[in-house]
Amino acid sequence: MHRDISSITVISHHRSGPPAMKKYYQLALVIISLVSVVTLLFYRHEYNRLRYVLEVLNFFGKPGGQQSSLTSDDCITRNSSHGKEFLNFAEPEPAWQRLSDTHFLYSSYWELSEKERRVRALSVEFGDSIPDFACSFWFENTDAAVLGTFSFSKIEMKEVVKVALKDKNRPKVTGYYLFCKAKDISNVPYGVSFYSTEDIVPSRVFIPVYYTNEKLASSNSTAICIVSSPMPGLRKSAVAEFLSYHQFVGVTNYIIYNGGFPNKVLSVLRGTAVREGLGLGISVLPWNFPVRSRQAEGVARMVMEKDCLFRTRGKIHNVAALTWEEYIVPRYHHLLPSMLDDFDSRRTTTARFEIPTITFCTEFPDDEQAEPGSPLMFRKTRYREIDNSERPFYVYRPHLISASSRELAATTQNVPQRIVALHRYAPCFQSGKQLAEQAYINEPAMLRFSGDLKRSHLLTVWSSNRLFI
Repeated sequence: MHRDISSITVISHHRSGPPAMKKYYQLALVIISLVSVVTLLFYRHEYNRLRYVLEVLNFFGKPGGQQSSLTSDDCITRNSSHGKEFLNFAEPEPAWQRLSDTHFLYSSYWELSEKERRVRALSVEFGDSIPDFACSFWFENTDAAVLGTFSFSKIEMKEVVKVALKDKNRPKVTGYYLFCKAKDISNVPYGVSFYSTEDIVPSRVFIPVYYTNEKLASSNSTAICIVSSPMPGLRKSAVAEFLSYHQFVGVTNYIIYNGGFPNKVLSVLRGTAVREGLGLGISVLPWNFPVRSRQAEGVARMVMEKDCLFRTRGKIHNVAALTWEEYIVPRYHHLLPSMLDDFDSRRTTTARFEIPTITFCTEFPDDEQAEPGSPLMFRKTRYREIDNSERPFYVYRPHLISASSRELAATTQNVPQRIVALHRYAPCFQSGKQLAEQAYINEPAMLRFSGDLKRSHLLTVWSSNRLFI
């Protein structure tokens, strides 16, 4: 009996050993796990710091003013290898030139059809004179110009030009198309000259001719032309906010009409870092409009919009002209090209989409849920009741735009506000007017993109202020 008890005691002793050892093993595993988690968090923190530094260096160049060694060709090759194509719309470069005392030219385009071959030039008349000019073509490997046939037509306005009382005595402003038609010409001219036949010494204005032989662009390509403001001056953050937002909704190509940009901003927008690091294709065009007046604002915007359409025809599928204070905001879709395709799934011949415009008044208080210091479009979510005087806004498909206004009207689709709207952020009231008496509607559609904007690389490097050092 004693032996049995002893054996039992020994067996119990041997069985009680392993659980004690397991406790030490478990404690060691817990310590190792904690060390691993801390190491992982430290590694991730250092990795994010290194990644941010590399992004900043990639955007601004090396310290000490050294720029990246990548050339434009390197940039184009890298973008092409990833399937991204950025187009240059700035060549040949346009500029306003004086054709007569009251008439000015901006740009010209070669138009080729089964019926005729001609150049279409964009111009503006400051007065009551009717265009009466002659024209001629310039071809490569020729010393003399070839005479053409001149004609003209007015540029139709989308809205009635409102004239202030103090501007009534000023000459009216009219946009014109100037045509120079060719006969028995098969080659494409590189330039065209317009001149007045009444001048004793004709002043010939030479305009380079823009031409593309591309017929149809990629169905998901979308570009925005940013029209010049009547007067210089722009919030520093407006550029980064505008480009960052529209990149999120599927826009990668931009044409900027420069009427007074800071040189530091232009150097960044024209640099290879924007294409390579941010994936944006930006072309900057000069906009030295000859006259600044209230009457001329609507005509100037229309000329920029027409130039945008001719410049992108055959290269871009969807095109719109906006100011820096305007945003195209889908209600449910995330990408603008897919929204247009879904809305036009049964009608592939739609030449333009008319989108409602709503103006968010900057005088109204900020949204209660908006974070302090957040971009303007997230803080201002209240707009006036829709005003019938708002000008129409269109998203175009340039390859389907016809010269006939009747045909264009027949191929226009009206997109309801529940699908998409143009958000414009601007002052609404005269100083001293009581805001409490103004009726407004709350529209928080823009807030769904706030998370995307917080993660924007462009806004991150822009807000660091290193660009302006």
